[in-house]
Amino acid sequence: MKTKKIAFSCVLVVGLLVSAGSNLGQTSQQPPEQVAQALVDAFNTRDIDAIIKTYSPDSVAYRLPDGEAFISGHAELRKKFTSAFERDATVKVKVVNRIVDGKFVIDKERITGLTNGKRYERYATVIYEITGGLIRKEWYLRQ
Repeated sequence: MKTKKIAFSCVLVVGLLVSAGSNLGQTSQQPPEQVAQALVDAFNTRDIDAIIKTYSPDSVAYRLPDGEAFISGHAELRKKFTSAFERDATVKVKVVNRIVDGKFVIDKERITGLTNGKRYERYATVIYEITGGLIRKEWYLRQ
């Protein structure tokens, strides 16, 4: 009987160690609204590496209403944000309204900047699907 208890205890301990080890190196999973805010904050400081860290490597961005995928993965995201910052070094985003519904965050954003010497302001609506502390999908409402 002691042999069975020791064997069971060993299996239990090994299982706990394996489970704990699978979480090593992972950051804590932030709630979806914190991930979305981390993206906005990184954008406003033009920190492309921090922006990329908010996205899953296999993330996909879609246009609404047609559902066309137009950005997929970290490499395309890096290209998108690098280009945006090269076009306008003053661009800023402010969330004017945020709705959080489970894993979805819907942001109404005010985008301001300077292009060709003229100030601009426009609004955009973005829907983020965030699980495991990362943006997996996003949808941009075409105005």
